[in-house]
Order: sequence, then C-alpha cells, then structure tokens
Amino acid sequence: MDNGIDNTKLEKMMENQENQDEFIEELRKSQLFLPVIFSENMFEGIENAKEGDVFQPKGPAGYDINFLTDNNGNRAIPLFTSSAKMEEGGLKSSAMVMYVPDLANMFKRSKNNYKYISINPMCEIGADMPIVPFIKLFSTPDGEPIDVDVKNPESVAYMVCQATYENTGLFVHDINLPEEFAQKYEIGALIKERGFVDMTNKIGQMTTSHRYAIISNHVGNLSQFEHGTNWGLHTAASGSKFKVLDVFTFKEKTQILLLHLIDNLEDFFVDNDTIDEECVAWARNIFVESFEKEVIEEVNSEEWLERCSFPIGMDNEGNLWNLDD
Repeated sequence: MDNGIDNTKLEKMMENQENQDEFIEELRKSQLFLPVIFSENMFEGIENAKEGDVFQPKGPAGYDINFLTDNNGNRAIPLFTSSAKMEEGGLKSSAMVMYVPDLANMFKRSKNNYKYISINPMCEIGADMPIVPFIKLFSTPDGEPIDVDVKNPESVAYMVCQATYENTGLFVHDINLPEEFAQKYEIGALIKERGFVDMTNKIGQMTTSHRYAIISNHVGNLSQFEHGTNWGLHTAASGSKFKVLDVFTFKEKTQILLLHLIDNLEDFFVDNDTIDEECVAWARNIFVESFEKEVIEEVNSEEWLERCSFPIGMDNEGNLWNLDD
C-alpha cells in the first residue's frame, strides 16, 4: 500500500484488457505516481524544520517530469500504479501522486512534445496510450484558458490541432437560413449542437440560400444503413462542438465553414491561431466549384432538406446554445 492508494484492481485489469470501457473507468478513478525531478531549491532548509512546521521553499521552486525516451526518440510520460511498480521498473525518482483527471489537465498545458503516456513501463505488465486520446478521455474543463501555442511543434497543443485537422473530409448540410441567423456565426466562435447533425459527402450545386460545410475526421458514416435514399449520409453525434472557421458569400449564396472538434479538446481552439487558413482556402474553392456542377437530386429532395432544416448550434428562434448546456 502507498498511503492508502490501492490500484490492485487496475493492475489486474491491465493483465487482461478485454473490457476496455471498464478499464477506462477504473483508470479514471485511479491515483497514479508521476516521477518528477524537483528543482534544487525545492527542499532547501527542510533539514531545520520540526514536526508540525509548515515548510515553504525559499525561492521559486518547480519540477520537471522525469520522462522516458523510446528507441524512436519519442518522449513518454511514465506513470506507475505504486511505488513498488516504480522499483520493479528500475526508475529511482521522486514522485507526485495525482488523480488521473488532474494528470490529464496538467499534460494538456505542456509545451513539451510528449507522444504518449506509459503506465508501469519496464514492468512485466503495462499499458501505453497516445497523449491526445489520454487527454481527450480524462481531462476536465478548465476554469482558466489554456496558453495554446499551436505553432510550436514541440507542444501538446500542436499535436491536438494536428489530430483534429488530419485525415478530414468535407461534408455539407444545405439549408434556407434567415440572414439574421447567419449573421450570428462569428469567425473564431465555438458553438455546440444539442441534436444529431446529418450531412452528406455528395457536394453539388446548391438549391438553398446557405450551406454548412463541415470539416471532420470523426463523423459517423451511416450510408451503409440507407435503403435506396442514396444520400451519402454521415452524422455528427449530439452534443458535438464546432469552431466557425469562415463565412463566405459567393453569387448571393453563403457557406459557413465549421471544424468538428474532438470531444473534450475544445479548450485548445479558443484562440484564432487555430484556424487553418489552407483549410479555409480549400473549402472556399470547393464551394466556388460547386456552382459549375449539377444539382444532386438525392440531397436536394424534400425529405433530405427537411432533415437539414434546423440551424446548427442554435434553436429555431436563432438563439445560440450555451457550450456548457
């Protein structure tokens, strides 16, 4: 035991990870040991302290994560389920004991390019997880904004933005939108949609006044479940959050460009530096080219346009949903 910390159940689940959901929930509740290197002055003067004294470092004190580097040069954050596991792994280090959500919140503020977390590394039984999914699964909303530097390839923020923009597709959701509604989409704003969002990857000429163009790498492809409708149906889950990247009008029709954010990582996208201008130019070009294409009847049918008749991120009166609702 380590001061009442008992990760026995988690360790047993690591031996046989058949039920990933149970493993994730157990990990979420756990306290883990984070090896750290404290600054030299951290404990200066503690030798003169008496039992019951409140010890305070004499100057600014801090610590660095005692990270590992794998054979490919990737940095890994080691985490241990107990001090005994640290000994088994051969890592002699000071350690901080923290709940997993607190660790995830700490890591998402890191300016270092940690690639993954490694639980019980160099032990007989362990588990690894890339840093972005770890933060996505376990971090909680912060009260303070994150200092995001997406231009720094050494930062976690850079990796989160890369993960959001990589391997994306462009999908559309055409609608006749009142102009006073459209004006509420401010470039750089984050919005949340309470319901499911239907969209299609079939992009042709518009018959409506507005088009939501959605950049995403994690919408559900439901086209295989269609029965003769041939919509190319894709759907974003209820509660999805988006960032408004662009509002562009051409030939009296308007495209509202949205980036589909990865759940629980929206804190990284508050800053407008996270708008990828190349993606904006790409989406604008597709929009302009669509005016030279034929109308695709399947996604301009009465039934399809009815499915797309609600505005994204707001109610039917044009009031934007609260991000925290």
